[in-house]
Amino acid sequence: MQDIQKYQIIDKIFDGCKIESQLCILTTELKTNINSVKKLIQMNPQTRFWLSAKKLEREEILLANSIGIKNVIPYPIDEAVVNTYLKALKPDKAKSPGVNIPLQPFSEARVMVVDDNIMNIQLIEEVVRGLGITLEVYTQPVNAVEKIKNGKFDLFLLDILMPEISGFDLADTIKNSELNKNTPVVFISALSDYEYKIAGYNAGACCYVEKPYDVEILKHQIYNILKQEEIKNKINKARDAFYAMVTHDLKTPISAEITALQMLLKNNFGELTEEQKEIINDILSSVKFMKTMTDNILCSYSHTNTEPKFKMLPEDLKTVIESSIQETKYLPEEKEISLEFLSDIPKAVVMIDIIEIKRVINNLISNASEYAPFGSTIILRLTKSGGEYTFSVTDSGSGIKLDNPNDIFNANVTLAKERKKIGFGLGLFISKNIITAHGGRIFAESKENHGTTITFTLPAAEGKHITVNQHL
Repeated sequence: MQDIQKYQIIDKIFDGCKIESQLCILTTELKTNINSVKKLIQMNPQTRFWLSAKKLEREEILLANSIGIKNVIPYPIDEAVVNTYLKALKPDKAKSPGVNIPLQPFSEARVMVVDDNIMNIQLIEEVVRGLGITLEVYTQPVNAVEKIKNGKFDLFLLDILMPEISGFDLADTIKNSELNKNTPVVFISALSDYEYKIAGYNAGACCYVEKPYDVEILKHQIYNILKQEEIKNKINKARDAFYAMVTHDLKTPISAEITALQMLLKNNFGELTEEQKEIINDILSSVKFMKTMTDNILCSYSHTNTEPKFKMLPEDLKTVIESSIQETKYLPEEKEISLEFLSDIPKAVVMIDIIEIKRVINNLISNASEYAPFGSTIILRLTKSGGEYTFSVTDSGSGIKLDNPNDIFNANVTLAKERKKIGFGLGLFISKNIITAHGGRIFAESKENHGTTITFTLPAAEGKHITVNQHL
């Protein structure tokens, strides 16, 4: 037995050995001295025991943790590791309350583990046993890429140095995937250099675990990350449900107001003066805008929480656009804005859900009317190139003050506050989902103080022996 500063090293087990330090490092063969080690740990409950092993094998780590050894480190002992621990150690530190509280298993949690060392994967399998976690494991990261793109996971546990694709590259794939871009990533690596740790966090990791690790600590780290994600998802679902409930309840009185105002404009209750009609038209325009907002929130909830179901039928896109212009004509009129529709296409046949595509067009006209200057002209243009139609809406407003104008299609991104208007930033988010589901693209072009153009494309459907609906 050797005394070194504030810790002890024991290379042989002696019955009744007196431990005088808060940390004791065992360098003995654990398997052949298991009973003596157990007795030593039981006799010294205030001492923290580590094992320094020449071979860091899975069985050795699990055995050490099962009898109360708190950490397993390589042999020979790295003084820097020990000194770092001793500096952080507080004398007379009270035992943490709640340390023995059992972890409640998850009802559903899907975790991907990518590590080219099968022993490390087996160790993690032991770590999460009993937590209700479904593990998908890959020893070749190239095989994990397709799963990342097509399946939703709650957590990723990644090694860094792997053949063909590194953990950093895999993390980049995760952050660029539609399904997992917000899923937490944890790096578990033997690389201890601070440069790798910083690179890991810069790659988007929420945690960097250094091998060899304490099994119990890793277990609680994984559990707490998943628990936080579970709580966040519950809050988001509760928020969306609240939006859906409130907007659903608002739809009925809003629709009733629209009907009543339209009846007044038709002189159902007596002749109106031109001034009265102008006022009622202003009110009607505002109420229709409120209806659009409530529809957008409900539609956003539907697109986010359920798989959209579209009724795809052949339609003439040019006629659909003209119908939307007629439906939204009061929105630009109140600012004396004119709409100019430019197209030399006689008919533009597309396979669409007409309600959803009109929702997109109405949103674009509504947005342009909101942000276009008083007395200006909004240009609507329909063209054809190759096998697709392109529709754009251009205003001459102040433009989009974002580094990337296409960020405006993200949920809850809005310019309403800076322009002193009301909006939740859902209209363009919904529009992107609808156009993408129709096999098209939507994008923004903008220059500050020189206006904005929002453009979407839809595949042409001519030549497919279809008959265009004539219900508009």
